Amino acid sequence: MGIEAYEGYRALCEPHERISEHDALIFLKDQYRLSNITLRRIMTERDDTFSVSVAQSTRPKWILKIEHPSESREAVLMRAQAIRSFEELDSSLPVTRIFANRSDALVSAMERQNHTRYATLTSFVAGEMLSHMREPASDLLLFNMGKALARIELVLAKQQSCEDHLGRVLWDMRLFPEICEATLPAISDIHMRKPIERALDDYLTIHKRVCELPEYMCHGDFHPGNVMVDSNMPNVIAGIIDFGDMHRMPLICDVATCLCYAIATHARVDTALAPCRRILQGYSWQLSAHDDDQRRYARSTSLMHLSDEDYSLLPILIEVRSALAVILPYLAQTLAGVDASHYIANPETRLRRLITVQNIGHRECEAQLQP
Repeated sequence: MGIEAYEGYRALCEPHERISEHDALIFLKDQYRLSNITLRRIMTERDDTFSVSVAQSTRPKWILKIEHPSESREAVLMRAQAIRSFEELDSSLPVTRIFANRSDALVSAMERQNHTRYATLTSFVAGEMLSHMREPASDLLLFNMGKALARIELVLAKQQSCEDHLGRVLWDMRLFPEICEATLPAISDIHMRKPIERALDDYLTIHKRVCELPEYMCHGDFHPGNVMVDSNMPNVIAGIIDFGDMHRMPLICDVATCLCYAIATHARVDTALAPCRRILQGYSWQLSAHDDDQRRYARSTSLMHLSDEDYSLLPILIEVRSALAVILPYLAQTLAGVDASHYIANPETRLRRLITVQNIGHRECEAQLQP
Protein backbone atom coordinates (compact mmCIF):
# COMPACT_ATOMS: atom_id res chain seq x y z
CA MET A 1 0.00 0.00 0.00
CA GLY A 2 1.41 3.41 -0.98
CA ILE A 3 1.71 6.34 1.36
CA GLU A 4 -1.20 8.03 -0.42
CA ALA A 5 -3.56 5.63 1.38
CA TYR A 6 -2.76 6.98 4.85
CA GLU A 7 -4.70 9.72 6.61
CA GLY A 8 -1.62 11.70 7.57
CA TYR A 9 -0.53 12.02 3.96
CA ARG A 10 -3.99 12.98 2.73
CA ALA A 11 -4.23 15.65 5.43
CA LEU A 12 -1.06 17.28 4.11
CA CYS A 13 -2.32 17.15 0.53
CA GLU A 14 -5.82 18.48 1.23
CA PRO A 15 -5.98 22.26 1.57
CA HIS A 16 -8.26 23.57 4.26
CA GLU A 17 -9.74 26.88 5.24
CA ARG A 18 -7.78 28.51 8.05
CA ILE A 19 -9.95 29.36 11.05
CA SER A 20 -9.68 33.04 11.94
CA GLU A 21 -9.12 34.24 15.48
CA HIS A 22 -12.51 35.96 15.30
CA ASP A 23 -14.28 32.69 14.49
CA ALA A 24 -12.30 30.85 17.16
CA LEU A 25 -13.36 33.42 19.75
CA ILE A 26 -17.03 32.99 18.82
CA PHE A 27 -16.62 29.21 18.96
CA LEU A 28 -15.08 29.32 22.44
CA LYS A 29 -17.86 31.55 23.73
CA ASP A 30 -20.55 29.32 22.24
CA GLN A 31 -19.08 25.91 23.15
CA TYR A 32 -17.18 26.63 26.38
CA ARG A 33 -18.80 29.83 27.67
CA LEU A 34 -15.43 31.60 27.56
CA SER A 35 -15.44 35.35 27.07
CA ASN A 36 -13.08 38.25 27.71
CA ILE A 37 -10.21 36.21 26.31
CA THR A 38 -7.43 36.69 23.78
CA LEU A 39 -5.96 34.21 21.32
CA ARG A 40 -2.57 33.61 19.75
CA ARG A 41 -2.12 31.24 16.82
CA ILE A 42 0.38 28.40 17.22
CA MET A 43 1.88 27.28 13.92
CA THR A 44 1.21 23.63 13.05
CA GLU A 45 1.18 21.68 9.83
CA ARG A 46 -2.38 20.34 9.60
CA ASP A 47 -4.77 22.01 12.06
CA ASP A 48 -5.65 25.35 13.65
CA THR A 49 -4.28 25.68 17.17
CA PHE A 50 -4.51 28.68 19.49
CA SER A 51 -3.26 29.53 22.96
CA VAL A 52 -6.07 31.13 24.96
CA SER A 53 -5.48 33.73 27.65
CA VAL A 54 -7.77 35.61 29.98
CA ALA A 55 -7.86 39.18 28.72
CA GLN A 56 -5.07 41.42 30.04
CA SER A 57 -3.04 38.35 31.03
CA THR A 58 0.21 37.48 29.28
CA ARG A 59 0.09 33.84 30.36
CA PRO A 60 -2.11 31.40 28.38
CA LYS A 61 -4.57 29.27 30.29
CA TRP A 62 -5.91 26.90 27.63
CA ILE A 63 -5.05 25.44 24.24
CA LEU A 64 -7.76 25.23 21.58
CA LYS A 65 -7.07 22.70 18.85
CA ILE A 66 -9.35 22.63 15.79
CA GLU A 67 -8.51 19.51 13.83
CA HIS A 68 -8.00 19.18 10.09
CA PRO A 69 -11.28 18.51 8.20
CA SER A 70 -10.09 14.98 7.37
CA GLU A 71 -9.98 14.02 11.06
CA SER A 72 -13.00 11.97 12.08
CA ARG A 73 -14.92 12.60 15.26
CA GLU A 74 -14.11 9.04 16.37
CA ALA A 75 -10.36 9.62 16.12
CA VAL A 76 -10.50 12.96 17.94
CA LEU A 77 -12.73 11.49 20.64
CA MET A 78 -10.44 8.52 21.17
CA ARG A 79 -7.46 10.81 21.77
CA ALA A 80 -9.57 12.98 24.08
CA GLN A 81 -10.70 9.96 26.09
CA ALA A 82 -7.10 8.78 26.37
CA ILE A 83 -6.07 12.16 27.81
CA ARG A 84 -8.99 12.03 30.25
CA SER A 85 -7.86 8.53 31.33
CA PHE A 86 -4.73 10.02 32.90
CA GLU A 87 -6.90 11.83 35.45
CA GLU A 88 -8.67 8.56 36.26
CA LEU A 89 -5.71 6.15 36.31
CA ASP A 90 -2.66 8.25 37.25
CA SER A 91 -3.86 11.64 38.43
CA SER A 92 -0.42 12.80 39.61
CA LEU A 93 1.10 12.37 36.17
CA PRO A 94 1.83 15.93 34.92
CA VAL A 95 0.07 15.81 31.57
CA THR A 96 -2.16 18.35 29.90
CA ARG A 97 -5.81 18.10 31.01
CA ILE A 98 -8.88 18.16 28.79
CA PHE A 99 -12.06 20.16 29.43
CA ALA A 100 -15.61 19.28 28.51
CA ASN A 101 -17.79 21.77 26.63
CA ARG A 102 -21.12 23.20 27.76
CA SER A 103 -22.80 19.88 26.83
CA ASP A 104 -20.26 17.96 28.93
CA ALA A 105 -18.66 16.50 25.77
CA LEU A 106 -14.89 16.21 25.35
CA VAL A 107 -15.10 16.98 21.61
CA SER A 108 -16.88 19.96 20.08
CA ALA A 109 -18.06 20.35 16.50
CA MET A 110 -17.36 23.48 14.45
CA GLU A 111 -19.76 23.60 11.54
CA ARG A 112 -18.48 25.15 8.33
CA GLN A 113 -20.26 25.63 5.00
CA ASN A 114 -19.57 22.18 3.57
CA HIS A 115 -17.89 20.20 6.35
CA THR A 116 -17.50 19.78 10.10
CA ARG A 117 -14.29 20.21 12.06
CA TYR A 118 -13.78 18.82 15.53
CA ALA A 119 -12.06 20.60 18.40
CA THR A 120 -10.76 20.07 21.91
CA LEU A 121 -9.83 22.43 24.73
CA THR A 122 -6.93 21.43 26.98
CA SER A 123 -4.97 23.09 29.74
CA PHE A 124 -1.92 25.19 29.02
CA VAL A 125 1.07 23.83 30.92
CA ALA A 126 3.29 26.55 32.37
CA GLY A 127 7.03 26.12 32.62
CA GLU A 128 10.08 26.17 30.38
CA MET A 129 10.13 23.95 27.32
CA LEU A 130 12.96 21.47 27.71
CA SER A 131 14.11 22.03 24.14
CA HIS A 132 14.58 25.76 24.93
CA MET A 133 16.65 25.33 28.08
CA ARG A 134 20.14 26.79 27.84
CA GLU A 135 21.78 24.17 30.03
CA PRO A 136 21.76 20.45 29.16
CA ALA A 137 19.22 18.37 31.03
CA SER A 138 20.56 17.01 34.29
CA ASP A 139 20.85 13.28 34.94
CA LEU A 140 17.92 13.53 37.35
CA LEU A 141 15.70 15.28 34.82
CA LEU A 142 16.56 12.67 32.18
CA PHE A 143 15.78 9.91 34.69
CA ASN A 144 12.44 11.58 35.41
CA MET A 145 11.69 11.74 31.68
CA GLY A 146 12.12 7.99 31.44
CA LYS A 147 9.83 7.49 34.41
CA ALA A 148 7.19 9.77 32.89
CA LEU A 149 7.28 7.95 29.55
CA ALA A 150 6.76 4.59 31.29
CA ARG A 151 3.81 5.97 33.26
CA ILE A 152 2.23 7.33 30.09
CA GLU A 153 2.63 3.98 28.35
CA LEU A 154 1.13 2.06 31.27
CA VAL A 155 -2.01 4.20 31.16
CA LEU A 156 -2.35 4.30 27.38
CA ALA A 157 -1.75 0.57 27.02
CA LYS A 158 -5.19 0.09 28.55
CA GLN A 159 -6.81 2.02 25.68
CA GLN A 160 -7.43 -0.96 23.41
CA SER A 161 -10.69 -0.14 21.63
CA CYS A 162 -11.51 1.57 18.32
CA GLU A 163 -7.99 1.24 16.95
CA ASP A 164 -9.15 1.67 13.37
CA HIS A 165 -10.35 5.19 14.10
CA LEU A 166 -6.84 6.55 14.65
CA GLY A 167 -5.50 5.70 11.21
CA ARG A 168 -1.75 5.84 10.58
CA VAL A 169 0.23 8.96 11.37
CA LEU A 170 3.28 9.65 9.24
CA TRP A 171 5.57 9.50 12.29
CA ASP A 172 4.85 5.75 12.49
CA MET A 173 8.29 4.25 11.84
CA ARG A 174 6.75 1.26 10.07
CA LEU A 175 5.74 3.63 7.25
CA PHE A 176 9.33 4.74 6.68
CA PRO A 177 9.79 2.72 3.43
CA GLU A 178 6.64 4.21 1.88
CA ILE A 179 7.59 7.72 2.98
CA CYS A 180 11.03 7.35 1.43
CA GLU A 181 9.56 6.00 -1.80
CA ALA A 182 7.28 9.03 -2.07
CA THR A 183 9.82 11.66 -1.02
CA LEU A 184 13.41 10.69 -1.80
CA PRO A 185 13.18 11.20 -5.60
CA ALA A 186 12.34 14.88 -4.99
CA ILE A 187 15.30 15.52 -2.65
CA SER A 188 18.14 16.86 -4.80
CA ASP A 189 20.50 17.65 -1.90
CA ILE A 190 22.81 14.64 -1.84
CA HIS A 191 24.04 15.49 1.68
CA MET A 192 20.47 15.07 2.92
CA ARG A 193 19.46 12.19 0.68
CA LYS A 194 22.41 9.84 1.33
CA PRO A 195 21.94 9.54 5.13
CA ILE A 196 18.22 8.92 4.63
CA GLU A 197 18.94 6.22 2.05
CA ARG A 198 21.36 4.59 4.49
CA ALA A 199 18.73 4.70 7.23
CA LEU A 200 16.25 3.05 4.86
CA ASP A 201 18.68 0.25 4.03
CA ASP A 202 19.27 -0.34 7.74
CA TYR A 203 15.58 -0.30 8.59
CA LEU A 204 14.66 -2.85 5.92
CA THR A 205 16.80 -5.39 7.78
CA ILE A 206 14.44 -5.22 10.80
CA HIS A 207 11.15 -4.12 9.23
CA LYS A 208 9.54 -7.55 9.47
CA ARG A 209 10.55 -7.97 13.12
CA VAL A 210 9.16 -4.54 14.05
CA CYS A 211 5.86 -5.16 12.29
CA GLU A 212 5.41 -8.43 14.20
CA LEU A 213 5.66 -6.75 17.63
CA PRO A 214 2.50 -6.14 19.70
CA GLU A 215 0.89 -2.71 19.33
CA TYR A 216 -0.20 -0.40 22.14
CA MET A 217 -1.50 3.13 22.27
CA CYS A 218 1.51 5.44 22.65
CA HIS A 219 2.21 9.16 22.96
CA GLY A 220 4.07 8.96 19.66
CA ASP A 221 5.92 12.28 19.99
CA PHE A 222 7.57 12.32 23.42
CA HIS A 223 10.49 14.70 22.94
CA PRO A 224 11.97 17.86 24.59
CA GLY A 225 9.62 20.13 22.64
CA ASN A 226 6.67 18.45 24.37
CA VAL A 227 8.14 18.36 27.89
CA MET A 228 7.78 21.40 30.15
CA VAL A 229 10.16 21.87 33.08
CA ASP A 230 9.43 23.69 36.33
CA SER A 231 11.30 27.00 36.14
CA ASN A 232 12.03 26.96 39.88
CA MET A 233 12.94 23.26 40.06
CA PRO A 234 14.77 22.35 36.84
CA ASN A 235 14.84 18.64 37.66
CA VAL A 236 11.04 18.47 37.86
CA ILE A 237 8.76 17.90 34.87
CA ALA A 238 5.94 20.45 35.02
CA GLY A 239 3.93 18.97 32.19
CA ILE A 240 3.79 16.78 29.11
CA ILE A 241 1.85 18.15 26.14
CA ASP A 242 0.77 17.46 22.56
CA PHE A 243 -0.93 14.08 22.28
CA GLY A 244 -1.96 14.83 18.69
CA ASP A 245 0.28 12.11 17.24
CA MET A 246 -0.95 9.46 19.64
CA HIS A 247 -1.30 6.15 17.81
CA ARG A 248 -0.92 2.40 18.17
CA MET A 249 2.59 1.07 17.63
CA PRO A 250 5.21 -1.17 19.27
CA LEU A 251 6.33 0.27 22.59
CA ILE A 252 9.97 0.10 21.57
CA CYS A 253 9.20 2.64 18.81
CA ASP A 254 7.82 5.04 21.41
CA VAL A 255 10.99 4.62 23.45
CA ALA A 256 13.20 5.14 20.37
CA THR A 257 11.36 8.38 19.62
CA CYS A 258 12.19 9.74 23.06
CA LEU A 259 15.83 8.63 22.88
CA CYS A 260 16.36 10.07 19.41
CA TYR A 261 15.96 13.64 20.65
CA ALA A 262 18.19 13.11 23.70
CA ILE A 263 21.34 12.44 21.68
CA ALA A 264 24.18 14.81 22.60
CA THR A 265 25.21 15.70 19.04
CA HIS A 266 28.16 17.85 20.12
CA ALA A 267 29.62 15.29 22.52
CA ARG A 268 32.30 12.71 21.78
CA VAL A 269 31.09 9.64 19.91
CA ASP A 270 31.66 7.47 22.98
CA THR A 271 29.47 9.71 25.20
CA ALA A 272 26.80 10.97 22.76
CA LEU A 273 24.21 8.48 24.02
CA ALA A 274 24.82 8.99 27.74
CA PRO A 275 21.58 11.05 28.09
CA CYS A 276 19.66 8.27 26.33
CA ARG A 277 21.02 5.68 28.75
CA ARG A 278 19.88 7.79 31.71
CA ILE A 279 16.36 8.01 30.26
CA LEU A 280 16.32 4.23 29.86
CA GLN A 281 17.36 3.82 33.48
CA GLY A 282 14.37 5.89 34.59
CA TYR A 283 12.07 4.04 32.21
CA SER A 284 13.16 0.61 33.45
CA TRP A 285 12.99 1.72 37.09
CA GLN A 286 9.42 2.96 36.74
CA LEU A 287 8.23 -0.24 35.09
CA SER A 288 9.47 -2.25 38.06
CA ALA A 289 8.31 0.13 40.81
CA HIS A 290 4.55 -0.37 40.85
CA ASP A 291 2.29 -1.65 43.55
CA ASP A 292 1.09 -5.26 43.25
CA ASP A 293 -1.91 -4.50 41.00
CA GLN A 294 0.13 -2.37 38.61
CA ARG A 295 2.94 -4.90 38.58
CA ARG A 296 0.56 -7.68 37.59
CA TYR A 297 -0.84 -5.50 34.82
CA ALA A 298 2.63 -4.61 33.59
CA ARG A 299 3.55 -8.28 33.40
CA SER A 300 0.39 -9.08 31.48
CA THR A 301 1.24 -6.49 28.83
CA SER A 302 4.99 -7.27 28.66
CA LEU A 303 5.78 -3.81 30.01
CA MET A 304 8.03 -4.78 32.91
CA HIS A 305 11.31 -4.34 31.07
CA LEU A 306 12.90 -4.15 27.66
CA SER A 307 14.07 -7.52 26.42
CA ASP A 308 17.43 -8.18 24.78
CA GLU A 309 15.53 -8.39 21.51
CA ASP A 310 14.09 -4.92 22.11
CA TYR A 311 17.52 -3.50 22.88
CA SER A 312 18.85 -4.91 19.63
CA LEU A 313 16.22 -2.94 17.68
CA LEU A 314 16.83 0.41 19.37
CA PRO A 315 19.90 1.59 17.37
CA ILE A 316 18.15 1.30 14.01
CA LEU A 317 14.83 2.63 15.33
CA ILE A 318 16.59 5.70 16.73
CA GLU A 319 18.23 6.13 13.33
CA VAL A 320 14.85 5.85 11.59
CA ARG A 321 13.20 8.41 13.86
CA SER A 322 16.13 10.73 13.23
CA ALA A 323 15.64 10.27 9.49
CA LEU A 324 11.89 10.93 9.77
CA ALA A 325 12.69 14.18 11.58
CA VAL A 326 14.63 15.20 8.46
CA ILE A 327 12.27 14.00 5.76
CA LEU A 328 8.79 14.73 7.16
CA PRO A 329 9.22 18.52 7.52
CA TYR A 330 10.39 18.49 3.90
CA LEU A 331 7.25 16.54 2.98
CA ALA A 332 5.03 18.96 4.93
CA GLN A 333 6.57 21.97 3.24
CA THR A 334 6.32 20.38 -0.21
CA LEU A 335 2.74 19.14 0.06
CA ALA A 336 1.09 21.63 2.41
CA GLY A 337 3.23 24.71 1.85
CA VAL A 338 4.02 24.84 5.55
CA ASP A 339 7.14 26.64 6.70
CA ALA A 340 8.44 23.84 8.92
CA SER A 341 10.89 26.16 10.68
CA HIS A 342 7.93 27.63 12.60
CA TYR A 343 7.45 24.50 14.66
CA ILE A 344 10.37 22.13 14.06
CA ALA A 345 14.05 22.78 14.75
CA ASN A 346 16.26 23.86 11.85
CA PRO A 347 17.25 21.26 9.22
CA GLU A 348 20.93 21.33 10.15
CA THR A 349 20.17 20.17 13.70
CA ARG A 350 17.97 17.31 12.51
CA LEU A 351 20.47 16.16 9.91
CA ARG A 352 23.36 16.36 12.38
CA ARG A 353 21.45 14.09 14.76
CA LEU A 354 20.96 11.49 12.04
CA ILE A 355 24.60 11.58 11.00
CA THR A 356 25.71 11.33 14.64
CA VAL A 357 23.73 8.13 15.11
CA GLN A 358 25.16 6.66 11.93
CA ASN A 359 28.71 7.60 12.88
CA ILE A 360 28.35 5.86 16.24
CA GLY A 361 27.35 2.61 14.56
CA HIS A 362 24.75 0.07 15.64
CA ARG A 363 26.98 -2.12 17.81
CA GLU A 364 28.46 0.80 19.75
CA CYS A 365 25.01 2.39 20.01
CA GLU A 366 23.58 -0.76 21.58
CA ALA A 367 26.49 -0.95 24.01
CA GLN A 368 26.08 2.68 25.11
CA LEU A 369 22.35 2.26 25.63
CA GLN A 370 22.58 -0.64 28.09
CA PRO A 371 21.27 0.80 31.38
